Amino acid sequence: MNKVIEKFGEYIYKKAGEDPKAARKILASVYSLSGLQAKYFPSKDLMPSRQYMMWVSAKSITKPLRRPERAAIVSIFTPCEMLHAAGIEPMFPEGLSCYLAASASERYFIELAEKNGVPESLCSYHKILIGLVESGVMPKPLFILNTTLACDANQLSFRRAAEYFKIPHYVIDVPMSSDEKSAEYVENQLRDIWEKIKVFSEEKNPDENLRASAERSRRTIDNYKKYLDLRASRYINDEMTSEMLSVFAMHVLLGTQESEEYTRRLCEDTAKKPEGFRGKRLLWVHSLPYWQDSLREIFNFNERCEIISCDMTFDSLETGNTEDPFAFMANRTVSCSFNGGWERRSGLCKDLAEKMQADGIIYFCHWGCKQTMGACVLSKRDFEQSGFPTLILDGDGCDRRNISDGQMVTRVTAFLEQLESGGK
Repeated sequence: MNKVIEKFGEYIYKKAGEDPKAARKILASVYSLSGLQAKYFPSKDLMPSRQYMMWVSAKSITKPLRRPERAAIVSIFTPCEMLHAAGIEPMFPEGLSCYLAASASERYFIELAEKNGVPESLCSYHKILIGLVESGVMPKPLFILNTTLACDANQLSFRRAAEYFKIPHYVIDVPMSSDEKSAEYVENQLRDIWEKIKVFSEEKNPDENLRASAERSRRTIDNYKKYLDLRASRYINDEMTSEMLSVFAMHVLLGTQESEEYTRRLCEDTAKKPEGFRGKRLLWVHSLPYWQDSLREIFNFNERCEIISCDMTFDSLETGNTEDPFAFMANRTVSCSFNGGWERRSGLCKDLAEKMQADGIIYFCHWGCKQTMGACVLSKRDFEQSGFPTLILDGDGCDRRNISDGQMVTRVTAFLEQLESGGK
């Protein structure tokens, strides 16, 4: 780890316990500076679209910390067009936890959550959320809004945070099926929640804003589909962080002008790349520990291999008609590949692996994610029966205590050698 980052993490560890408000300001300032650096002093190694999204993502993380009175905590699968239409900034634990891990600042919050009775086996992203809330570093937002999709940890952490802050907590109950009845059920909930959210809006025409936000979402998703088509035949010398940027764009920032602009630029940048491949093409399943130095050395700007996509960026590419924004959001939510049985997610991964001409799949078992860990063996068998060699890799998306660098490097290296030798 970079010594400067290590020292910064040690400083935050101490400061968060002594003066949480000061720690919050420092974190917000550092993340804001990282975004400005990407905007005004871009790296020559990354495509301009990636640099643009680094700036946008940093803004999305810092705004809720600086203006909590205009922010809400959300889960990653929440349709946030409603928040954008009402002028409310979404704050999602997975994103903030990634920034904390990248700056070696997560340890205090995880330890505090565990000290306050949270079991070690809970998802690290949500332990960080609880630690941020109960340390005072995370400020009090307007409300909390989450879905029941995929993650069981957020049912615990979000309820606990809402009770701690004494703020409204809205839950979108998503049935496991994706039929018309399920979509209508979710649609009715969204309509009801929208009426509650509008109370907090300072916008003049929130209903018109919502229709415009839904239309931007449709265009953004269409852009991303085009990008995947282009990416299927091209090599991009890239880094792990890039896929996490797309997770921001295709989830909590979906419906914003910035997200649409990112995907437009992404298509332009990718179209300029010559067709052809170098090294092994890997599809990544689940979250990426992009801050982990040992994996960065393998995957970042290495012609030996490239991560062509992550299934968390394309879990729902449904568009449809946006004349009714609630129906549009509901259809996208129930059709999410993380909803329902493991077969749906596995099937979408196989389709994309074939489309993107993947040589293999890395299935990342993030600590505490019971759904992903529970389906790993079934998915591996399914992938390999379809001709895609698969590595199950245990680790943690944001808690460095739960990783074994040496073991992970050995397993990834052996997997690449297997692919290079043509082995299955």
